[in-house]
Amino acid sequence: MRFNSIRFKASILYSVILAAILVLFGSVIYGSVYNILYHDLDEELKIKAEEVASILAAYERVERGRSHPIATMLDLLHSEYAAADRRMIVDDIWKSQLEVLNLKNDYINIMNARGQTLFSSHNYTADIARLFGPATPSDLTALHYRSFSDAALRLRMINLPVSLGQIRLTVQIGTSEDNIHSVLGRLGLFLTLAILVFLAGTSFVGSYFTRESLKPVREVVDMANRITHKDLGARIPEKTVDAEMHELIQSFNVMIKRLETSFGHVSEFNSHVAHELKTPLAVLRGEIELALDSEKTPAEYQKVLSDCLEVIDHMIKVVKDLLLLAKLDYRPDIFQFEDISLTALMDEIAEQSRILAEPKKIVITFDIPTEDIRVEADKVHLRRLFHNIIGNAIKYIAAGESVRVSLHRQGQTCRVVIADTGPGISEEDLRNIFRKFFRVPRADDTQESGTGLGLNIAQSIAKAHNGNINVTSTLGKGTTFTVELPVLT
Repeated sequence: MRFNSIRFKASILYSVILAAILVLFGSVIYGSVYNILYHDLDEELKIKAEEVASILAAYERVERGRSHPIATMLDLLHSEYAAADRRMIVDDIWKSQLEVLNLKNDYINIMNARGQTLFSSHNYTADIARLFGPATPSDLTALHYRSFSDAALRLRMINLPVSLGQIRLTVQIGTSEDNIHSVLGRLGLFLTLAILVFLAGTSFVGSYFTRESLKPVREVVDMANRITHKDLGARIPEKTVDAEMHELIQSFNVMIKRLETSFGHVSEFNSHVAHELKTPLAVLRGEIELALDSEKTPAEYQKVLSDCLEVIDHMIKVVKDLLLLAKLDYRPDIFQFEDISLTALMDEIAEQSRILAEPKKIVITFDIPTEDIRVEADKVHLRRLFHNIIGNAIKYIAAGESVRVSLHRQGQTCRVVIADTGPGISEEDLRNIFRKFFRVPRADDTQESGTGLGLNIAQSIAKAHNGNINVTSTLGKGTTFTVELPVLT
């Protein structure tokens, strides 16, 4: 598995997230058990301390008639110096309670109000006393718990203040935390092992599912490696996969389809270019060979040169149109948009179009409103758009026919309508009218021919201006082009 692959990164991310969740879950369990164990231990210590206090209270009740309560407590706490009958009572009470409370492993210390030890259990050694530490004011007045440890012991202690009439005592009981630490240690080890085992298993399963989910990506890669410009018809089957993978496969297939269409257009374009340049080059070759075959008069040579110049002009026009199309397709920055008056531009075009129409005696009329209609446009290219359409109308209709150009505004759109009374265009040809190099077949071959690029250029310019060109035509009645452009508010 490569470290920079999606599969590796997805597996690592999945494992890290899962590990974080498991550690958090384990910590919650560990913390809960920790709190429960210490809560139970504290409750147990409290019960023991209260029972010890009840022993003291029971003896205090037995000796309540004595005039000196302190002496009573001293007898209780130092029973070996007390009278035999009272010592017997104390022994009986201590023995019965110690057996019930199981205090033989606990450390007991009973202090007076000044923090001095009055009684301690036999196992309350000097080392234990140092761990308990000197009494603080809070030890003598409030119930609280605390833990302490040294190299050999870990203890939990309770401080329980007790009032026996006029006597103020504090009961301290300490017990070992070894059982708690043993349970917590085993629990921590179990949780650690469980997390590691579960993480390893789920990481393996996650890696497997990641690999399976990325199989369509591998298919896309394999298919992309197999596809060449000669095999653009291949497609990836859109089988049942995840929504994202299905979208990826669909996008890839659409891209291949666009590439297939583009390569088809390029192949067709190259064929048309070759044809457009091959014919005039053949004419040039023929004219030159004919001129070299025999001696000719200066007038005849002039005629040959004139014909060659006409062919060269046609070739130059084809090349210029091709360059312009390339710029329109791949160089959107060639447009210099500015706020212009479309009304004024159409007035200029009207004058130029009348000059073009005059040699063929074509009647051309312009209906331009007085309203100043303004658009954001590239003036040079927009002028070319209208010249191409109007020029086509003048070129392909017979002498004496008419062309009518009108401009009007409708809402946020302005429309320039160019209608002629020529022969019209068939419905089949109308569908291809904006294709590169397409020329409407004409019965009269004596009419001048164009490059087949003018309308394609016009449509590209219109789309660059967020506009469009629509065309309708009726055979024998004429053709109407409608140019729509957004106006400035």
